[in-house]
This record gives sequence, C-alpha cells and structure tokens, in this order.
Amino acid sequence: MTSKYQRIIEDILTGIEEHRFKRGQKLPSIRSLSEQYQCSKDTVQKAMLELKYQNRIYAVEKSGYYILEDQDFQDTTVSLNPEDFLQLPYEDFRTCVHESLIGRENYLFNYYHQQEGLEELIDSLHMLLMDYHVYAKKDQLVITAGSQQALYILTQMQLSNGKEEVLVEEPTYYRMRNLLEQQGLPFQTIERTLDGIDLTQLETIFQSGNIRYFYTIPRLHNPLGTTYDSKTQQAILDLAETYDVYVIEDDYLADFDPAKTLPLHYLDSHDRVIYIKSFTPTLFPALRLGGIVLPRQLRETFLQHKSLIDYDTNLIMQKALSLYIDNGMFARNTRHLHQLKQTHDADMKEMMAGTHLAYPYHIAQEMLTIQLPKGRMTARLKHGITSRQIIAGLSHDYLQLPYSKDFAQHLRQILEELTIS
Repeated sequence: MTSKYQRIIEDILTGIEEHRFKRGQKLPSIRSLSEQYQCSKDTVQKAMLELKYQNRIYAVEKSGYYILEDQDFQDTTVSLNPEDFLQLPYEDFRTCVHESLIGRENYLFNYYHQQEGLEELIDSLHMLLMDYHVYAKKDQLVITAGSQQALYILTQMQLSNGKEEVLVEEPTYYRMRNLLEQQGLPFQTIERTLDGIDLTQLETIFQSGNIRYFYTIPRLHNPLGTTYDSKTQQAILDLAETYDVYVIEDDYLADFDPAKTLPLHYLDSHDRVIYIKSFTPTLFPALRLGGIVLPRQLRETFLQHKSLIDYDTNLIMQKALSLYIDNGMFARNTRHLHQLKQTHDADMKEMMAGTHLAYPYHIAQEMLTIQLPKGRMTARLKHGITSRQIIAGLSHDYLQLPYSKDFAQHLRQILEELTIS
C-alpha cells in the first residue's frame, strides 16, 4: 500500500511529467497539501524535502516551494536552496552558477556553439523583454558579453546607407563616449538637459545626412536620471525614419522605471530601433551579459562581427542567468531593489520639499541632480562637499548628491552655498 508521503511525491512528479506543473510555478502550501492528503504537516514537509533532494523543487523562505524544472527542461536539473531572497542578488546567482555545473559534463563537452547565444537564455530573455513591452521575434535576439560589446560591434558595422557618424547626447554614458573617442570614430553631440533635447536641433543634425546611429538612453538617463516624454519619443522615431537613422536605445535601467514608460522599441513601426538590455545594474558589474534586439536587416552583419570577437559568450554564465530568470529569482530581487530605491527617493523628495531651491533639480535612482548655469559651480561646491559628483554639460553643469546617511547634512551645505554665492 502506497503511503501518503509517497503519494504526494508521485503526484507532484506526475504533474511535472504531464505538464500540469511548469518551471517556476508555486506549489500549494504545506497546510493545504496536508488537508488535501489528510496527513500531518510533517509528512508533507518530508515529501517536499525529498523532492528538493531530487532536484525537482526549491524553497523560498517565507514563501513556499516552487517547481525547479518541468518535462520540457529535463536537461537542466539543478538544486537551488536560496536562504533568503532579500539578500543581495549575487547570493542567488552564485547558487545558480554552482548548480548549473552539476551533472552537466556530457552537455558541456558535446555542446555545439550558437553565436547568437544559448537557446535557453534566448527563450528566457524573450519572455523577460515582454515585461518591458519589447515585443520581438526570437530570431532578432542576440546575447552579448554585456552592453559594451554590443555597442562596440555596432560601431564597427558598415551600414548600407554609407553613413559614418554617431550622434550622442551630452552628457551621456561615459563608456559610450570613451568607445567613440578611443576608436577615433566621428561623432556629434546634442545637449540633453533636465528638460530633454531640442527636437529642432535634432532634425538639423539628422539633415546633415551623415548620422548612422543616434545613441540615446530614453528612460532613467545616465547620468541625469530623466525620462523622455511620449511626445519626444515619437518625434525621435519620426525623424529617424525621415532621415534614415538607426536609434540605439540603451534601456539599462528598465527594471527600475516606476512610471513603466513605454520604450522606443514599442513605438517603432519602421525597424529603426536597436534595443539593448544589460543585466549589470540589476545583478552585479562582474556579470558581463546583455541582450540586443536587432532589426532583421542588421542581424547577420552583427553576428559576423561578433564571431570575430568571441566564439561563444560565456556558456556557463548564460546557463546560470537563464536559470536565475526562469525560476523567479530575477523578478524577486529586482522587485526588492526597486522598492529600496523608491523608499530612498521618497526620503530625498521629502527633504527637498521645503527647500525652495532656485534651480531645476531631479531625483531618481537614489540621486539628486541639480542643474546649474555655467560658471555657477563654486570652489566650495567642487571641493568642500564629500560624496558629490560634478558633470559638465554644454550650457549647464550638474551637481549630483547620492542618497546616504549624510544626505541631509550635505544638502544643507549645498543649499547654503547656493544661497550665499
């Protein structure tokens, strides 16, 4: 006679085999299972531990048990036991890396490379991008060794229209500017302030006829933290189509946009947007993995260039990242980080509420950014306040103060200096 302990195990295994339980799906609670099988909670717990030992489920503290694999994913058996999903993301990811190696000898030594990326991670990224309203076909996705590799390859590609220059916002992501300068590539700049960009100037630059890419960070801009409104987004796309320009949309902080702004890629109806997503801000800098969504007419050329740089983007890390995404760890840790940043931003906004600052400012991603006219940055602002950052723009300079336990004290010093000078 089959014991209730065995029945629980067999029923869950059968559910997996018959596709009733899917990867990452939460199982009923210990209490509900004990009522369903009319047995003690200890019996259910014992069955859960056995399934966990067999690498079929994993536990999330204060949440319950989840399916680790389904029948369509038998070749990726792993054993996860994250103790606390409120820990830093690398704790969970380290477990994924470790477990992705267990029992993989045959797979790793008989793997035939895919330049576009591991199929499992392509599938995971395809589903994840839908959460950002990026709807693309799988054959448009390519896994890269971080966003920097994607940007480098794009700058190396010769487009059919023969254009050579890259347009970047000023200020912009410093590594993009370094990439252009170190290679001696021709580029132009367009000023971006807390109010956005001058669309008339953008059209004038596009009219020059030599811009092949416009590199932009539409939401949660690095370094200003601002986001383009929908009118500006649509205008950029319309101009790109009119003047035959590809738009590189670097959406590295898509996970942390509280307004859930639609990306340029969603609004693009002419295959003008090249969408880049990095996992570094959500996980840790050492994880050099990213994804790019390419217009179909650029994909083959992109892969040809990529093949000259690497044979395979780190296979083990790709496998671990796929597991990390599909089992819900990415979503849980991202949600925690997002909530933490929102809490800190709310504290900063509360402290700024009664300041009556005479200059435009913006708060996002645990950073206060104050826009100052040229020549307004005093020596005390430059050297007398610790933790501050200064960004030089074209017609403005920007003083940035990150969130910290000393934020209120440093803010008072800044306000005093701006009032006196």
